[in-house]
Formats: sequence, structure tokens, C-alpha cells
Amino acid sequence: MLELKNKNLHAVFNKNGARLISLIIDGVDVVFGNPSDMDIVTAEASAGAVVGRFAGRITKAQYELDGQIVKLVPNRGDFQLHGGPHNFGNQDWASSVEGSSIIFKFHSPDGDQGFPGEVHAQAVYTLESDRLKLSITATTTKPTAINLTNHAYWNMVGNGAGQDSIFAQELQINAAHYLPLSDVLLPSGEIRRVADSRFDFRTLRKINEAYDNCYCLDGKRGEMKHGLVLRDPVSGRKLDVWTTEAAIQMYTAIHWDGTLRSNHGRMLNHQALAIEPQNYPDAPNHKNFPSCILRPDEIYSNEMEWRFS
Repeated sequence: MLELKNKNLHAVFNKNGARLISLIIDGVDVVFGNPSDMDIVTAEASAGAVVGRFAGRITKAQYELDGQIVKLVPNRGDFQLHGGPHNFGNQDWASSVEGSSIIFKFHSPDGDQGFPGEVHAQAVYTLESDRLKLSITATTTKPTAINLTNHAYWNMVGNGAGQDSIFAQELQINAAHYLPLSDVLLPSGEIRRVADSRFDFRTLRKINEAYDNCYCLDGKRGEMKHGLVLRDPVSGRKLDVWTTEAAIQMYTAIHWDGTLRSNHGRMLNHQALAIEPQNYPDAPNHKNFPSCILRPDEIYSNEMEWRFS
């Protein structure tokens, strides 16, 4: 178990998946996921982890790159989710502590889960007075698709939040557009306005129902911008998420059914919200989506901040 702590915040991590296990503010743990003594065989595979090489879904577990078809290892029917069955999120990362930061490093070999190129990834968590920052970077030896994010689940009620409790939390997403999905949750390729739909969270309101959707953030990719607000209307406890990425995937833990143990007892349906700052899912198969191709002379970067008040 690895920890960062100051007078306001206490963050706990696990080397498996460079994983955020808990974030305690005012004596309340607002991260919902695996316990600190997690056994990865029985754990929630993505909770709190840095997932990749490609966060989200890739249609038919393949994409075209420089005129060649890249075939990936599928792990959800005929498509790939979060980088395959042995993705970054369920592998042990090397770790070191430097002052108020924890540095995680991971090497993915050429051909890992079907992706070309050796990838060297680094995830640096830094704790400041009112925020936790994460800087994810990566390099490759061959052109490859890459999309890395943190997959933590949040509920600002904290300890004691029960089933369906995320529906009463207030959410704001600074996005005028979202990605419509097929019946197997794959992007159609359309980028649709949120106006006059249940997907409009441009003003703070209760979540109310189940979601598993990607929002196209307002502002320029590569520049730090305010993406999302999650607030508990009872305590007033609030999380502001900032990111340099193009989008945020949000997911209301639809699949949690009480069978897995969490740091809050059992993982219950709609108990927490996954907030994943990232590029668009299935980006390598849609030319109108932001590019996800990393080349050997480039550095991939995704910066995010969780600010608490």
C-alpha cells in the first residue's frame, strides 16, 4: 500500500494498475473501489486503475493504421474494452515515492494485446493542499493507438452511500455534445448536441438515472479545462475535475451487483460514478474523432486534476 497525505487529504494507492484505492477528505472516503488488501483475481478490474492501452471500446477489436489492419485481442464479445484481457489496469507497475508524488512506470511489449510497438508509460500522482493531480505520459517504438485514463469511481457522500445513491448526487459536465451509442455501447460515429435531451448536464442537476456515455468537452484538447462537477447536495462536498483531454466518460456502476467486496463493504448497483477523462472511445475507427495515434517521435500526455471543496 502506498500513501500520500497532507492536512486536508489522504490518498491511498496500489501498484496493481497504478490504482487509486481511496481519497479521504474530512474523514470521509469519496473513492469507491477495491479495498487496500485487494486480490486482483476477485477485484473490480478497472476501479481506480490506469487503464489502457486504449480506454473504452474498439469495434471488432481492430483498426486500420497506415494502410494495415491491426488486430487486437477481444475481451467483450467481438470487441475490445480498456485494452484487452491483460491491460495496463490489471498489471503491476513499478513505483517510487518522491516527496508529495508517487511515480508509477509500466513497460508494454511490442504486440501486447495486439497493439504494435513497445510502450513505456508513466503515471505520476501528486497531492497538493486541495487537490490530487495525475500526469500520464507514454512513448512508443512504433505507431500505435493509445488512450490512457484513470477509472476511479466517486461518490461525494462517502462512507455509507448505498445502492442507487449516485442518482441523488448533482452533476455538471461542460460539454455541448456527446457520443450516441449502439445497442452494444459502441460509438456510432455521430457527435450529437446534448440540448433537449437527458444527456444535457451543462447546468448542475441530479443524475437521476443510469448512464454510460462519453461527453465531448468544450475547449481545446491539450489545454487544461474544467470538465465536470460532482456535488453532494446534503453535505455540500464537491469534486471539480479538470483535464487536458478531449472528453470524459461517465458511468454509474451499472454492473455492480453486490458480489464483489469494496472499501465500503460491497459494490452496489449505482453506488458510485466512474469519471474517466480521455480521448473518444473507438477513436481509431472514426476519422472525425480526435486522433489517438502515437508515433515514435511523439509523447502522449493526459493531465487531470481532482479538486476538492
